[in-house]
Amino acid sequence: MIVVNIYFSSMLVFNFIKSKHKKQVLELINKRDLSRYVRKRCGNRTVNICYNFLSSKDQIKMNRDFKNHNYNTDILTFDVSNNDCELTGDVYISIKQVRKNAKRYQVSLKDEINRVLIHGFLHLSGFNDETKNEKKEMRKQEDKFLNYLKKRCSTWNMCDNHY
Repeated sequence: MIVVNIYFSSMLVFNFIKSKHKKQVLELINKRDLSRYVRKRCGNRTVNICYNFLSSKDQIKMNRDFKNHNYNTDILTFDVSNNDCELTGDVYISIKQVRKNAKRYQVSLKDEINRVLIHGFLHLSGFNDETKNEKKEMRKQEDKFLNYLKKRCSTWNMCDNHY
């Protein structure tokens, strides 16, 4: 297994199992604004988030091993923070599942990948999505981030290569 590491800030790291995922993902996200948003939400806490993009096969294995679910999921999040002064965790993302979700919910891949990135961050920040009310609040927070990104780039759908 080859892992391609991309460090774009001291607090966020992206790992890609497949180099084709690297190109696809990096064309769809705004690294600078994601970092700014996370920093803004975290205040003085130390932040270390590792986003890992896996194959469906690896994601299913992790979902089975850690959640006892034998199916693919778009995201798995593991909080490894040692105290309240830090936000540290690993986020595992299946690009294949994110693509399926984008089609299912009839949204752009760009919106869906950014939603999943912030979803992992929100889990690490203490948000859950087990109940109907938790899911509603999680979606509200995700939408807040997507609106933040869209305001930062008024030509949202046209600025894929701007970053």
